[in-house]
Amino acid sequence: MRRIVFLLEDYNLFYSKQTEELLKNKSSTYETVLADLISKKYYQSDSMAQALTQLGYQAFVIVPEANPLQLQWANENATLTYYKWLFQKPVRSFKSRILKQHRNSYNSIQFDVLFKQLKQINPDVIYFYSNIFITASQLLKLKTIAKKVILQWTCPVWKNYPYQHFDFIITAAIQLREYFNSKRIKCYYLQQAFDDALQNQLKSTNTNTQSDVVFIGNFSLGHILRYETLEYVLQQGINLDIYGSGKNYVPEHSKVNKLLKPGLFGLEMYQRYQHSKMAIHIHTTGIENDGINWNKFAGAKRLFEITGAGTLLLTSHQDNIKDLFEIDQEVVTFKTKEELVQKIKYYLAHPQEAAHIAKAGQQRTLVHHSFRARAKELETFLLSE
Repeated sequence: MRRIVFLLEDYNLFYSKQTEELLKNKSSTYETVLADLISKKYYQSDSMAQALTQLGYQAFVIVPEANPLQLQWANENATLTYYKWLFQKPVRSFKSRILKQHRNSYNSIQFDVLFKQLKQINPDVIYFYSNIFITASQLLKLKTIAKKVILQWTCPVWKNYPYQHFDFIITAAIQLREYFNSKRIKCYYLQQAFDDALQNQLKSTNTNTQSDVVFIGNFSLGHILRYETLEYVLQQGINLDIYGSGKNYVPEHSKVNKLLKPGLFGLEMYQRYQHSKMAIHIHTTGIENDGINWNKFAGAKRLFEITGAGTLLLTSHQDNIKDLFEIDQEVVTFKTKEELVQKIKYYLAHPQEAAHIAKAGQQRTLVHHSFRARAKELETFLLSE
């Protein structure tokens, strides 16, 4: 079992938008565009694929919902499918704009392209890397060309998604493992990670500190705690930079709303962390999902992004933080917004202590929470099933 394909979600439509820009260069091909997108390290990109390659696997990456990129592949490799895509465009546009079938309007032709790509690769494992729409019948069809079809899922549960048809699920959320197992769906716990290959790219950047504290993350109905905490921090006069999407979920006249800048991802995000003395992480409260308790256990990649960048992590308390880091030695936790402000002020006044904790947290992440370490854990699940 040595040939694995990772299917990446088109997070914030990044891959679609960037593909449209890159394809303005008429000499661009599917492979050159995909390589360029992956190099930006936008959404964990090919980090796990590269880690498994080092273990002897042949690993491939596809972004099945990045329509411009997939259309380019069809143009180069499946001419009939390419023209079918173009001819169906008016119908899909009608479904999307008028009937509001945003997911289904593209899904059939998207799947046709994906299936042809996968048949060409002939993988042993197809690995869904999070939020990618698929139907039960399509999933069963994928099982005709791969020995295993696996899902990685660490976000609120979707209604009517065919979780039960995957061979097993990987999650960084202990509460999701418990949820899926209660439904008799096989699920394994595997934490998020940091791509230690980024160290070489980040070392070459200017690390002059530009701000005291930074927060990078989105706002939604599940992030009320996030908004309330950051608003309080700003009210206490803390020099805080905020980047993220979801401004419509933030009260119009709030300090957060006025200071919120567009979100940062990939190398830009890591560099911004490096240019800050400390960074805040506040977990989702899960209001938008069906009763799963997101307060109790940590499963966010931001924990490892911040520490991996070498920045002091201030994270909201969750029960399993202590299993990932040594509290107050490698990361700093807080249970209330008042405690967060108190600790920000303390570590701003004690920069050497802050730097010592940040360095220890980075070392912990590079040794125990890298994708190379996670790949070895993942391999045990791949081989044991």
